[in-house]
Amino acid sequence: MRNLLIKQSNSQLISISIKAAVMIVGALMLMVISGCSETTAAPDEDAKPQHRVLVTEVQATTLELERSFAARTEGSMVADVRSRVGGVLEERHFSEGQFVEAGTVMFSIEKAPYEVDLQKAQAQLTSAEAVFNEARRDWARVENLFVDGAISARERDQTQSRLESAEADVASAQATLEDVKLRYNYTEIKAPISGIASRESVSAGNLIRENDTLATIVSLDPIFVHFNVSEGDIAAGYLLRNTAITGDSDTGPMATLRFSDGREHTETGHIDYVSRVVDRERGSIEARAVIPNPEMNLLPGQFVRVHLPSIEVPYAITVPQRAIIQSGRQAVVYIVDNQNIVQVREVTLGVRVGNEQLIEQGLASGDRVIVEGLSMLQPGTQVNVEVAE
Repeated sequence: MRNLLIKQSNSQLISISIKAAVMIVGALMLMVISGCSETTAAPDEDAKPQHRVLVTEVQATTLELERSFAARTEGSMVADVRSRVGGVLEERHFSEGQFVEAGTVMFSIEKAPYEVDLQKAQAQLTSAEAVFNEARRDWARVENLFVDGAISARERDQTQSRLESAEADVASAQATLEDVKLRYNYTEIKAPISGIASRESVSAGNLIRENDTLATIVSLDPIFVHFNVSEGDIAAGYLLRNTAITGDSDTGPMATLRFSDGREHTETGHIDYVSRVVDRERGSIEARAVIPNPEMNLLPGQFVRVHLPSIEVPYAITVPQRAIIQSGRQAVVYIVDNQNIVQVREVTLGVRVGNEQLIEQGLASGDRVIVEGLSMLQPGTQVNVEVAE
C-alpha cells in the first residue's frame, strides 16, 4: 500500500513539473514575440524624418552688378624743379601753392660768374677763327706754289695739316661757347611742366649745387586714381577685356568717383591702365583711372571710391549669405534632392550682391539650397522640407 502511495505522489510531481515547464516556455515565447515586434516597430518610427529645414530653389538669371573700389588720388605728372648749375640763389619768382605754366621762370641764380665764362668762350672762338683764316690763306698760296713746282710735297702737306687743325680748333671753340651759353641760360630755372607749385625747398641767398631740388610741381588736371582689384573679382575680367593694349588709352571703361562723405565728383573719367601682372602678395591687379579735374578740387593723396559701369552677368546664380558654410578657403552649401535627402556641394564664391552671394561654380538652376536648419545636419539624412517664401 505504501509503495502505491509513493508512486501516485511521484506521478503528481512529474505532472506539476511538466505544467511548469510548459508555462515557462510559453512565457519565453511571448517575450521573444514581443521583442521581435518592438524591433520591427522601431525602424518604422526612425524612418520618419524628424529634422525640419527651410530651402530656396535657385534659378539662373541675368544680373547687373555695381562694382566700386577703394582708391587713392595722385597727380597725373609730378616733376622736381632742380638746379642744373651751381651758384648763389638770387630770387624766387613764383607764389608757393599757386599754378605755374610750363616754361615760367621760378628761380634765378647769380649770373656774373657765367657771364665771365661766356666772354672767355667768345674770345677763344674769335682767336680760333683768326688762326683758321690765316691757315686758309697759307693753304691757298702753298697750293699754287706746289702746282708750279716751287715747293715740295712735304711742305704742302704740313700747310694742309695746319689748316685742318685750325678748323678743328674753331669747331671745339664753338662747342665750348654753346656749352657756356647753355649753362648761362640755366641760371634761370624754369617750370618743367604746368601744375601747382609746392613751397620752396631752398630760400634765396643760399649757395646751391648742381641738381639740388628747389621745389616740386604737381599736375592736377587730369588727376590719376590708382586702385587694386582682386584677381577673382568679376570686375578684373571686365577691366582686362575692355581696356586696350594697343596704345589707345582713351577708350577704356568709364569711371566715376565718390568722396568719403558720399559726394560725387562732377566729372566722369575712364580707365586707361590695367596691369597684366597679378601681385603675388595681394592676389590682385592694379588699375588706374584718369579723371578730369578742371576745378582742381581733387587733390593728390585723397581716399575715394572708384565706381565702374554696371557689369552684366548672364546665367548668374545667387544664394543667401546664411546658406554658405566656410572653412578656410573652402565654401559649401547643403542641398536636398528629390527624395529629400541632404547632400553637400562645394561651391566657388563670386562677389556679394546685397545679402546674397554670387555662386560661380557648384550649383545649377533648380537646386534646392538649405537656408535654415543647418545646425547638426548630416549629409545623407532625410529631412522635412519647407520652401522659403
